[in-house]
Amino acid sequence: MVLTACDKTNVKAVWTKVSGHLEDYGAETLERMFATYPSTKTYFAHFDLHHGSSQVRTQGKKVLSALGDAVAHVDDLPSALSRLSDLHAKNLRVDPVNFKLLS
Repeated sequence: MVLTACDKTNVKAVWTKVSGHLEDYGAETLERMFATYPSTKTYFAHFDLHHGSSQVRTQGKKVLSALGDAVAHVDDLPSALSRLSDLHAKNLRVDPVNFKLLS
């Protein structure tokens, strides 16, 4: 997908509203993913997955922080997300199909 200059401006503008709430929005995102796609819980078997869990809030913040990095480097997403991609594919062995669940 190719973003126009206007699209990129809009993404960055929306992100400024989200960026102050990473932990809250990130936790909500993960909780919704777990509810909609229960199979994703297997990657977090060692977490307390209850609503408001500090582990889910911390992980949610990490997820949205990575998204923030992508927004900051919207002109070079492959380079910006390369390290994160390698971590999940090679170390954590996350099935690539799961990445589409958050899109």
